[in-house]
Amino acid sequence: MNIQMAATSTQQNASPSSHRCTYDAFLSFRGRDTRKGFADHLYRALEVAGIHTFRDDDEIERGANILAELQKAIQESRVSIIVFSKDYASSRWCLDELVMIMDRRETNEHMVMPIFYDVDPSHVRNQTGIFEEAFSRHQQRFNKEMDKVEKWRKALRDVADLGGMVLGDRYESQFIQDIVEVIGNKLDHTWNRRLRVDPYLVGIDNRVEGLNMWLEDGSSDVGVAVVYGMGGIGKTTIAKTAYNQNFYKFQGGSFLADIRATSKLPNGLVHLQRNLLSDLQKGKAKKIYSLDEGITKIKRAIRCKRVLIALDDVDNLEQFNAILGMREWLHPGSKIIITTRHEHLLKAHENCAMFNVEGLLENESLELFSWHAFRQPHPGEGYMDLSRPVVQHCGGVPLALKVLGSALFGKAADVWKNALQNLDVITEGKIEKILRVSFDSLQDHDKRLFLHIACFFIGRHKDFSITVLDECGFATNIGIQNLVDRCLLIIHGNKLTMHQLLQDMGRGIIREESPEDPGKRTRVWNKDASNVLRKLTGTATIKGLMLNIPMLIKDESSKIISSGSNRKRFHVEDYDGNCSSSRRRLGFFSWQSITNSFPVSNEIGFKTEGFRSMHNLELLLLDNSIPTNFYLENLIALDLRNSSLQHVWKGTRFLPRLKILNLSHSHGLVTTPDLSGSPNLERLILKDCINLKEVDESIGDLEKLVFLNLKDCKNLMKLPIRISMLRSLQKLILSGCSNLVLPASMIVKNQSDSTPSEMKKLSLWQSMRSWVLPRKNLQLTSASLPQFLKSLDMAYCNLSEIPNDLPSSLSSLERLNLDGNPFLSLPVNLNGLSKLQRLSLDMCPNLEMIPELPPSVEGLIATRCTSLKRVLLNLPDMLPTIRLAVIACENVVEIQNVFKKIPLRSVDIEMIKDIGLFNLESIGSTEVEMFDYLTLTRRKGPLQGLDECGIFSIFLPGREVPDWFCYKSSMGNSELSITIPPHLNLKIRGLNACVVYAHDEVDDDKGRGFYRAPILNISNETKGLKWTYVPVTIGFSKEKEHMLWLSHWRFANDELEGGDEIRVSVRVDEDDILIKEFGIQLVYEQNNNEGTVTEDTTTMFQHETTTPSNQNHVLLEMCQHQHQVNLRIYP
Repeated sequence: MNIQMAATSTQQNASPSSHRCTYDAFLSFRGRDTRKGFADHLYRALEVAGIHTFRDDDEIERGANILAELQKAIQESRVSIIVFSKDYASSRWCLDELVMIMDRRETNEHMVMPIFYDVDPSHVRNQTGIFEEAFSRHQQRFNKEMDKVEKWRKALRDVADLGGMVLGDRYESQFIQDIVEVIGNKLDHTWNRRLRVDPYLVGIDNRVEGLNMWLEDGSSDVGVAVVYGMGGIGKTTIAKTAYNQNFYKFQGGSFLADIRATSKLPNGLVHLQRNLLSDLQKGKAKKIYSLDEGITKIKRAIRCKRVLIALDDVDNLEQFNAILGMREWLHPGSKIIITTRHEHLLKAHENCAMFNVEGLLENESLELFSWHAFRQPHPGEGYMDLSRPVVQHCGGVPLALKVLGSALFGKAADVWKNALQNLDVITEGKIEKILRVSFDSLQDHDKRLFLHIACFFIGRHKDFSITVLDECGFATNIGIQNLVDRCLLIIHGNKLTMHQLLQDMGRGIIREESPEDPGKRTRVWNKDASNVLRKLTGTATIKGLMLNIPMLIKDESSKIISSGSNRKRFHVEDYDGNCSSSRRRLGFFSWQSITNSFPVSNEIGFKTEGFRSMHNLELLLLDNSIPTNFYLENLIALDLRNSSLQHVWKGTRFLPRLKILNLSHSHGLVTTPDLSGSPNLERLILKDCINLKEVDESIGDLEKLVFLNLKDCKNLMKLPIRISMLRSLQKLILSGCSNLVLPASMIVKNQSDSTPSEMKKLSLWQSMRSWVLPRKNLQLTSASLPQFLKSLDMAYCNLSEIPNDLPSSLSSLERLNLDGNPFLSLPVNLNGLSKLQRLSLDMCPNLEMIPELPPSVEGLIATRCTSLKRVLLNLPDMLPTIRLAVIACENVVEIQNVFKKIPLRSVDIEMIKDIGLFNLESIGSTEVEMFDYLTLTRRKGPLQGLDECGIFSIFLPGREVPDWFCYKSSMGNSELSITIPPHLNLKIRGLNACVVYAHDEVDDDKGRGFYRAPILNISNETKGLKWTYVPVTIGFSKEKEHMLWLSHWRFANDELEGGDEIRVSVRVDEDDILIKEFGIQLVYEQNNNEGTVTEDTTTMFQHETTTPSNQNHVLLEMCQHQHQVNLRIYP
């Protein structure tokens, strides 16, 4: 799919004009083709997503001047969406509308998105096919207005060249969802705060209307709304839709999903508090370690601004109070939306607005069901009589309609009839029977996969789940996609999620296997798993087992501590891992995330012989401690995050199937275990093991290890010597290892070629040397790192220097992160990293220069490098792919071959003469405040020259174009055209331009963060050449003062010659900068190089456009906006 968004500017920060826009989007379409179909569905989807859209049906009042209203709507919209259908070109109104849209795009900030709905883009571009037929009729009808027809043709050519989105053979519903996502992403950064909603929102407008009116009531009171109803009725969807349509009206917002389920997890409420703070503080929230601490921080965050907070699926007051507590905390005018199944949840709170969610009407139910069963808003031919009884059984419950419709999609009539026999009319508590029909229609493989996911993998990362489930014999990728297609599974944030009712149904199916005896079920968890282990009731039927130890301790404290002679007692800190007696088929061993504040002295009274009868156990999830007698021969993933272990096991454990070992946040861990018995380990995660001091040398045996994370292991003193033998290691994370110490001479030879005995000698020699050699923080010899690394993260490692042999030793490196280190320089041969794609140097305070990088680099992040002065990128050769960010690097004076800032007294005298400055003494002491678009910094200093891509500029105070400029614009004109007079003995050396401008009064509260510069366009109409230039820095005038922008353009041979017609124009994208006057001057060079000559000719003013035939593009991405230069680059 080819997706492009065309725009004259990709500025992402909200600008003043953006705030004045009445609409987010203008929807242009041919009514005869799409008004009651595709265009209507697209319009509704945009509105539901919070993208306010103009549509002429709804917005233009009867009797109004339609043309004037359309022009106004286009001007007041940020993006135009043009739906090209088969009959589009036959409409004069559509074509006139298209011309207006393209004119708006040319003259101001406006994005255009073409949508090709059953139309070939080439037919639009070339006016062929059905478009050719339409234009044949237009030419006959407007034979005396052919200029109008030509404008239509040109507009079609131009818009088709923008790319856009093509329907192709996709379903319309998915196509519409893709369009909404692309439009939202392109509009502005606020899209990141919009919530994902289902693409088929039938009947949503009526159901969200009351909630919207409540949100917009203008009350200064703190309001609480309770949206209640049965499970699956659409409470969350209504709350999300209302949130999307209103969040931008508040100063902060947060939507906390699945509170009921999340709060049951260890530290779930703390996790919710952290998410709320992160949303309200735009990702800047600090860590929270307890409920009380979280309550205090939340109170501080919400008391000073109006916020919109939605709490989804709340089922008790404890959850509400832990997150928000008393409404008195909130700033006046704030609103809270709560969804719940319990109508009387907040009966103790007065003045709550209550919204009861009822089922869909019959016609709405039929439409929603049809979208999922037939991929259209009505039943397929011959299926109406079968559809109606199915819909009636669903009782208007959207979840049931969606799941059942997806299950019956593409099925024959006899399958429908069989499904009907198994259905009863749905009522509260009976929805599972409807959902069960969808489950029963799955193939056996997908049934087993659904049950595994519902029992053990909800909330887990997709990649992790696939790795484990693949080893359990599933075709996981295909199975997951099948479940997503059936609306039984959702992938959100790369995690596996599903509706709570679906998870309840899955676990209910497992309970039905043996209602009275959990030990005879295929999967057991939490209390049932605990009972199975205590009562020795486990059987060979069990394939998966999960324990949430903190939950068991909380719920069954009376059963936790046991000292009976028949029970095996074990402690977290005493686990030694010797499981020699029970050889069972254990496949997955994990406990879920808990904090290290969990008491390590708790004892669990399990009988270890309870595992001996579970011969087919493949999955085991534990939540705090490992029983001492586990035999883990078939283990695939061992997840021990947040444990209090000091040692995972002693000696060597044989774990031939183990692929993932996660020991993150294990604050008691001192050393890693012997891993030589885990030859298939692929991922080792030791993040935030703050007391880890040593990584066992056996890591060198892990030939298949591809990922090693040691982030924030602050007490790690050394890396294992044999780490260089990890030939498969692709990603190594060492960020935050601020005390890692390695002698510079650690590596005396390539260790991958060393024998075991040599390695022992080297290790002993190294140990002796390390006591007598002076230490430097992480003074790496890069040969000690695996040579096939693709990603290396050494952020905040206190690096004082980078080894010069790093490029030659890590030739496969693609990503390198050196953020937050105090080194002064980088190796000058860094361009030897021929495969490097991304280099991050954020907050390196002492770095002064970035050397030349290889052309493979696509991203360079060097923000907040306060000492940085020069970037020696060979940038022209790296365009247009490189993304460069040097935000807050206020001392940058040069990016090689792009721009260079030069003190005025150091500028070449010939350049001073060319630009027309002869009396430097009179301006030598002048200071100007400059704003830099590349670094987004302001600073005041002496005058300086800017040499940027062959254009030299100076900014200085002044109110009018100097007298020596021969061609000046008249008042109010922004365009100047001249024909260059011929001169036999004179060659054009360049062109001078002068722009007089002033910044309007600036309101710092608008939060734009930077100021606009004039945009200078020069085109040679005769030769079809065009240059567009925006300077990287601009002199910032104070209120009511004026500035001169003097620029000298150097041109190559024959680009400007006598007889050429040239056009010069100045424009601005915002109204906070005013253009007072501008002028140009041709600079000639005599054949004998003696002086310059200027000629005066008649000035002409024209208003035409040019299609450039020769443009170069320099695109430097800077944080929240882009700086664009279209010009000829000179050596």
